Amino acid sequence: LASMGYMDPKVSRKVVHCGSAPLFMLTWPFYSASSQARLVAALVPMVSMIKLLLAGYGRNDKLAKAISRSGAASEALEGPLLYVYVLMAATLCSWRDSMTGIVAVVQMAAGDGTADIVGRRWGSKKWPWSQSKSYVGSAAFVLAGFAVSMGILLWFAHFGALDLGMMSLKTLALRVFLISVACAAVELVPVADDNLTVPIVGAFLAKWLLS
Repeated sequence: LASMGYMDPKVSRKVVHCGSAPLFMLTWPFYSASSQARLVAALVPMVSMIKLLLAGYGRNDKLAKAISRSGAASEALEGPLLYVYVLMAATLCSWRDSMTGIVAVVQMAAGDGTADIVGRRWGSKKWPWSQSKSYVGSAAFVLAGFAVSMGILLWFAHFGALDLGMMSLKTLALRVFLISVACAAVELVPVADDNLTVPIVGAFLAKWLLS
């Protein structure tokens, strides 16, 4: 849609950002229990990585326009490529039997992506220390990060791909909510790319609170 001029590239970029990783993870329970399954699954982000590299070097203008803020091809080699690296790392290192990678990736994808979409549309009131981040955007981050994380965790548990252990649903929900709040706070701090800082903090907290 962005390549045809029907959608603002800034919006299309975040729609892709919100949906790509969560939709991919929804397929994980359907892979076999083989130790090689994660290697097969990792081919998906690997193909995306190749496409982004081609887009970044001017070989795929439609993709570059869809995922970049300005339409510049070079932007495909920045946040979007880092996003794919994080997704590949979660696939290979965490996979479906660990809540750590799932929650970390969802905070980066659904949380950060929704914050931008909602904040851009309704975020007139900004945080005092950041004129690019809004109260409503941060609230959207928390709600989306929490809801999608819980949805995917329960999806995995339903198919027997993930053991939630002895933790009650109430406790799990509270801890995932706290992780979402912390990741939303990190997103407000312009230290590095959100596609790096958010999943790192999300993974650390998930490892601590959900293991």
